[in-house]
Amino acid sequence: MIWRFIIKRVALSFITVLTVVLLSFMIIKLAPGDPAVLLAGAGATPEYLKAVREAYGLNLPITQQLTIYLTSVLTGNLGHSITYSRTVIDVILGRLIPTVLLATTSSIIAIAGGIFLGLFSAAKPNSLRDELINISSLVLFSIPVFWLGLFMILAFAVNIPLFPTGGMASTTPPTGLYAILDVVWHMVLPVATLSAVFFGIYARLTRGGLLQALSMNYSVAARAKGLSEREILYHHALRNSLLPIISLAGTQINLIIGALVLVENIFSWPGLGTLIVQGFLHRDYPLTTGLLIFFAIITALMNLFADILNAIVDPRIRSSVGE
Repeated sequence: MIWRFIIKRVALSFITVLTVVLLSFMIIKLAPGDPAVLLAGAGATPEYLKAVREAYGLNLPITQQLTIYLTSVLTGNLGHSITYSRTVIDVILGRLIPTVLLATTSSIIAIAGGIFLGLFSAAKPNSLRDELINISSLVLFSIPVFWLGLFMILAFAVNIPLFPTGGMASTTPPTGLYAILDVVWHMVLPVATLSAVFFGIYARLTRGGLLQALSMNYSVAARAKGLSEREILYHHALRNSLLPIISLAGTQINLIIGALVLVENIFSWPGLGTLIVQGFLHRDYPLTTGLLIFFAIITALMNLFADILNAIVDPRIRSSVGE
């Protein structure tokens, strides 16, 4: 049954997140410097440093510190940010909406646009439009995201000032409907940069899947029944070629997070990508490790969702794991 498959994938996701938690703990211990000095400040007295070590359990054996750390993480306590003087979970939630807005919008545009272009390309293989789409997809896939972001700023914010260079809202943001339009205006360049990177991947994957599906036996049988190429393409081949796209959409989350960090910092977008860079720069270890754990949980959940969706769509996946 599918429940056995889901339980296996949930267990694997839990092990993955637990591994990241253990690695984050080791990062704190192997990092140079004394965490107590970071918490207390460089000019702290020895008595105050001792009090800080006792308060945060830094004077305990390593095994006991690990037990306390795991217990805190499992209960949702990711620590206290040194930079923001707030709990890490509060800081993350305060930056979550901008990142979700940017990532979701870019992913939808990349997937929908990639499928459309792949379908448009596969409808007439080896034609001029097919070659142009293939070349464009390869170029977009090969361009580094930071270079594309800088090019977008120079082209459409500096030389042709159509959009702002960064930020999520104007210095004096409007109200009502104009506030929403202002956010959309600021989203254009970062969304275009982030979606363009993955646009070519989905276009090439859709084209390859469609051409393979059109050569399968069921497509040959459909032609023998007198169905048109358009009907075969849309009603038979497209449905069967969506499976690898679903798999890719779930497994691409780690690449999306990496690209988000670059895009958000290039465009000064107030999301989790800029937050993790600030954590590194300020040596805010609780914030940095909390973000690593948070990203690991999001990645595991997205991969789990993609695996379950694939198993529902294709029973062969469930049978491959002994069901």
